Amino acid sequence: MVPRTKMILMNLAVAGAIIYRWLHGSPTVPLIITGLIMFPLVNILMVLAAKNSALSKK
Repeated sequence: MVPRTKMILMNLAVAGAIIYRWLHGSPTVPLIITGLIMFPLVNILMVLAAKNSALSKK
């Protein structure tokens, strides 16, 4: 799978989880804080995984 597609799917998964929690009554502030932590974390981990994969293929 293309790394860009993986990144889009992982961001959608995080967004879906946050929206699900919000629709089921979770407080908004913790959800915002979670989003601020999770979105960059997912993207950084994806970039690092792609670099690791590229290095191991050489």
